[in-house]
Amino acid sequence: MSTPIPPQSPPSTPTKSNRTRSFSGAATVANTACICGNVPIALNANTLADSLKVSPLYKQQDSARWNAAAQVYRTSRAVSPTLEEKEKFGFDNAYINQMISPKMSIPKTPISLEEIADMNRRRHEVEGGVIPSDDDVGPLELEAIAAVHELAHEVEDISVSEMLPRTSDLIFVNVKTQEGSPYTLELTMKGWRIASSHTDCMNGDYTKISLHTKYYRNARELLKFISPDHATKFNECVAEKLNKLAEVIVQ
Repeated sequence: MSTPIPPQSPPSTPTKSNRTRSFSGAATVANTACICGNVPIALNANTLADSLKVSPLYKQQDSARWNAAAQVYRTSRAVSPTLEEKEKFGFDNAYINQMISPKMSIPKTPISLEEIADMNRRRHEVEGGVIPSDDDVGPLELEAIAAVHELAHEVEDISVSEMLPRTSDLIFVNVKTQEGSPYTLELTMKGWRIASSHTDCMNGDYTKISLHTKYYRNARELLKFISPDHATKFNECVAEKLNKLAEVIVQ
């Protein structure tokens, strides 16, 4: 019998020193001696339970959705579409129909955060906010992964909350802006909402009702509201990297 492969977990918080995104998401393994060949003795308990199929069904389903969404996003980003492919899988017709269908398959062109969000918002308008249990890929998981990946360089920190509820219909994302302000963002098929001005918190400020009742079509649109300077700092970071690359080429 082959050794079960531990399921993946949601994307983790990027650090200042390392902004490289990784969605392999395996559980942390301590640097300790191993027994029984290469089997580590310090496996995460929840991961081990999932791999042995003894964890609750909802936990297994949660892991499966993240695994499938991460695979779709990773595969999509690895593809470099030609002009013919873009025309063949136009975002306004076959491509969108493919992505918003209950059985989501691997897309044929790279997908961006805005495109995923647009597909989910359109799906909400057609089907409502409830995600069918037989979805192969969790649409909200896919959008959360894209948000963590694409906004990592535009904020101080961003990660999917491990403390707040996480279901196929509801995901919370923690973000700390370039200005140092923490927020908990709520993601549903309806869109993105500022749940709280604190990390890992669902309770908003009752004196700022308008702040917590407005929905944004995608995470970048919301980020522009809570962090006006993020785009400038991101552009500075890109310019710095381009200058370093130019120096290497000259040498």
